[in-house]
Amino acid sequence: KLQFLYLIAFLEGSRGYRGKRFMPMVGRFGAVAAATRHQRRSCVGNSRIEAQRAYARQERETAKLVAQVMEKYDTDQSGALSEDQVERLLTDLDYTTPPGTKPTQEELAFVMQCADKRRNKRIDRDELIGAVTVYNAYLKDKNRIDAVLTKYDDNQSGALDFAQTKKLLVDLNDGIEVSDNEVKMVMSYADVGLTGDLKRVEVLLAINYWYTLHPPAAFPPA
Repeated sequence: KLQFLYLIAFLEGSRGYRGKRFMPMVGRFGAVAAATRHQRRSCVGNSRIEAQRAYARQERETAKLVAQVMEKYDTDQSGALSEDQVERLLTDLDYTTPPGTKPTQEELAFVMQCADKRRNKRIDRDELIGAVTVYNAYLKDKNRIDAVLTKYDDNQSGALDFAQTKKLLVDLNDGIEVSDNEVKMVMSYADVGLTGDLKRVEVLLAINYWYTLHPPAAFPPA
């Protein structure tokens, strides 16, 4: 599984710099660029040049890794991963369980809901990074999510309803009251399964979204 841990770390890191895509120019366009590059160099700092080069390297490496994953899991060569193929990928990515342990149906549905932007019940090539990133974020915080459910899921339903979610957000807000509208906003964002409550995998989304409104991010006290 180490190669997939590397894939996770790399794909997440490649999202850190958002700039233009740099493509090599050939022919006379390349010659013009080469002729003017020296004149412009004094106006561009070395740190910016290095950042652009690093970004270009990451783009190439990311494309290579995505191609390798697609080659392994896109067994029918459709250009996208079906739910069964995504399940195989998530099985290999999961470093928190014994090798070969499949994701739960809830976990699989969560990744599909978050990453399948086209809603075509598959993960297209350009959605792969999003799927891996979402699942890795979930894996990192599985234990803390369980602690949150243990504390707030007082009826042991396996999910947080409106009142339970509000208690969670109040604790995240240092005990300061949270409005019903804020709770509705968070639940509307995090309830990707449209069940009216927050399942185990959706709790992470709720907490992260809360802190986009009220930074900095942290889990509630145990």
